[in-house]
Amino acid sequence: MLLFPGVVDAAPSMPRQPYVQNVTPTGLSLLWETTRNETVTATLHSQDSAVAWEQSSGPARHHEVRFEGLVPASSYEYTVSTSDGTFRAVVRTAPEGDQPFTFLVYGDTRNGHGIHKTLAQIMAFDDAEFVIHTGDFVSDGLRNDKWNQFLEYSWPLMRRMPLYPTLGNHENAFESGADNFRQIFSVPENSPYPEMVYSFTWGNSRFFVIDSNKPFIGAPQTAWLRTQMRETAMDPRIRHLFVSVHHSPYSSGPHGPNQELLDSGLVDDMRRYGVDMIFSAHDHLYERGLVDGLTYIITAGGGAPIYYVKENLPTSLVTEPVHHYCRVHVDGDLVELSAWRMDGSLLDYVQLRKSDSPKGRAPGIEVVNAFRKPAHDAPGRPTTPPGPQKPETDGMERSRPVSLYFGTAVIFIGLAGCLFFIWRRRRRPTA
Repeated sequence: MLLFPGVVDAAPSMPRQPYVQNVTPTGLSLLWETTRNETVTATLHSQDSAVAWEQSSGPARHHEVRFEGLVPASSYEYTVSTSDGTFRAVVRTAPEGDQPFTFLVYGDTRNGHGIHKTLAQIMAFDDAEFVIHTGDFVSDGLRNDKWNQFLEYSWPLMRRMPLYPTLGNHENAFESGADNFRQIFSVPENSPYPEMVYSFTWGNSRFFVIDSNKPFIGAPQTAWLRTQMRETAMDPRIRHLFVSVHHSPYSSGPHGPNQELLDSGLVDDMRRYGVDMIFSAHDHLYERGLVDGLTYIITAGGGAPIYYVKENLPTSLVTEPVHHYCRVHVDGDLVELSAWRMDGSLLDYVQLRKSDSPKGRAPGIEVVNAFRKPAHDAPGRPTTPPGPQKPETDGMERSRPVSLYFGTAVIFIGLAGCLFFIWRRRRRPTA
C-alpha cells in the first residue's frame, strides 16, 4: 500500500520540502523552508471523513504549523502550496492503547550521502509509523547546507512519518549547533533541556531521548529521567519503555562504553524500571547485547564510514560492521526487533516478552526468540519470522564437542569393516 502520493510540480531548488514532526494521537506538525519570504497555507484533509483543517505561516522562509483536534490512528493528507511547488503526502496519527505499531531506528548518517540516500529510500517502503535517529545526522551541525542535504535524502521517510532525533556529537558542535538542531526538529518540550532531551508516548510504549554530550552524574537530565521512568512504571497504560542516547553504555567498537553513563547509575535504573531496549550509535556498526536483562542495540550504520570491532564484549550477542537499519514491531507484551543490511538480507532478529513482576520489582523481560542470518546467505526478506530458537544468554554459541562426532564415526567405520571381513570369509571357497 502506497502511503505517500507523488509530488506535484515540486521544485528541486526548494531548501527544505515539507516534512512531518511531533505526531501525537490528536496532533501533528509540518515544517518546511521556502527560497524567499512568503506566506504559505497548509491544509489537512481527513481520509475517513470530510473534515479539513487549514493553517497559514509567514511571511517567512522557515515555516512550522501545528494541527490539533485529530483522531487517533487515522490517516490525513496534507497539502502545502508554495512558489516552489505543491507538495502532498499522507500521514497517520499515533495510536492509543494496545494497538500494534512499528518503528524504524538508524543513525550516524553523517557524510555518507550516497548510502544514506539509498537506505532512506529502502526504509520508506516499510509500513512503519515513525523513525528514531540515534545521532550524528551531519558531519558539521553549524552548516545549513549539511542539514539541507540530510533532509533531502531522508525526505522519502520524513514526508509521511515523524523522525525523533537523538543529539549526537557532530551536530552538537560544543553547543554551537543547538540552534540549527532546534529549528529543524519539533519535538515535545518536557525536560530541563527543551527539544534536546524529551519523552513521548506511542501506543502502549514510552520513549525517552537523552543527550550524552551533557553530564549525567548529578545532572538535571539524570534526575528528570529517573522521575520519568518511575512515574511511567506506575502507569498501567504503558507496557514498554525504550531509551535512545548517542553514546552507548556498552560497545565492542573502538570508542567503547560510555563510562560516565554507567557511573551515573542511570543504566541500573533502566533495568530497575524495566526498560526493554536502549538504542545508541557513535561506533559505526551493529551490535546487540544483553546485560542483566537489559537489551542494548548499537545501530550506527546509516552512511558514515564503517568501524571495526575492537573487542567483543562478553555481553555482546551479535556484532557486525555493516550499513543497516533496524525495524521494531510492538504488539501487546511482545517486542520484535529485526536488523536489515542494505542488500535486503536479515542481519539479526530477536523477540522479547514483557511479563508482570511482584510489587517492588522490575518487570520481567524474557528473550523468547532469537536468530541471526549469516552475511553470505542469499538476500531477501523472509515472509514469516524465523522459527523458535533457544534463548540467548551470553552470546556464546553452543556446539557439541568435535571429539564426540569423531568417536562415533570411528565406531561405525570399525563395525562396517568387521562385517565386510566376515562376509568375505564366508564367500571364500573351501579346499
